[in-house]
Amino acid sequence: MKYIKNFFEQFIILIQFMTRIPIPLKVSYSEKKLGKSIKFFPLVGLIIGLILYFTNFLIITYLKNIFCSKIIIAIFLTIVEILIVGIIHIDGLADTFDGLFSYGRKERMLEIMKDSRIGTNGTVVLILYFITKITIISEIITTNPKYLIIFPIVARLSTSVNAGLSDYARKSGMSNAIISENGIFEVIFSLILTNILVFPIIGTNGTVTVFIALLFIILLMLNVRKKIGGITGDTMGASLELTSILVLFLGIILR
Repeated sequence: MKYIKNFFEQFIILIQFMTRIPIPLKVSYSEKKLGKSIKFFPLVGLIIGLILYFTNFLIITYLKNIFCSKIIIAIFLTIVEILIVGIIHIDGLADTFDGLFSYGRKERMLEIMKDSRIGTNGTVVLILYFITKITIISEIITTNPKYLIIFPIVARLSTSVNAGLSDYARKSGMSNAIISENGIFEVIFSLILTNILVFPIIGTNGTVTVFIALLFIILLMLNVRKKIGGITGDTMGASLELTSILVLFLGIILR
């Protein structure tokens, strides 16, 4: 009973903190609870994916005359995702590229990543990110639409892997609470949960997708760790968004 209560609290905190989905329930928040909840992050991805999938289904079934182009549908779905999630991870993507591609020392990279202003590298990566994502989604919606469910699930595995297998690059910060509460057990738990969620939807292609995504997440994490001595909230956001692009791309290859 205590475990169920803890899961319920952590899951609600995770939805409230990591999405814009309105939850009319109050639970006592703490950074420790948020950190412990990260292993359930793929479940939040499932909710996001189902919303995107059924939005696409309704558009194709009932609103073809209004949404007369695959690109227009893809743009709309991208907007829907942003409305659900917010831009917390996208902001991390821009900040990460501003920092890592500044070619400065570790301290300078971290300083740039903390700056609220966006630089040239961040601007370019966001343009490429949205062009790529919209283009791939425009193909996915007609060839392999179940990947609209899959990509948010697998992308959120990246947060658990990063938090559980790396150290915090800064001396202090909010993301440190997330990292300190995660280890190898949480990574394995999240990996198993991801496979349990993905396999019934697309079968063995799901297992292949998770495996390839896991390799990508780890390689990206190691590269970031080499540059700044660990990870940050920004790099975890970047990993999530880049993994989502990879999974969508695999949806085209593995159809």
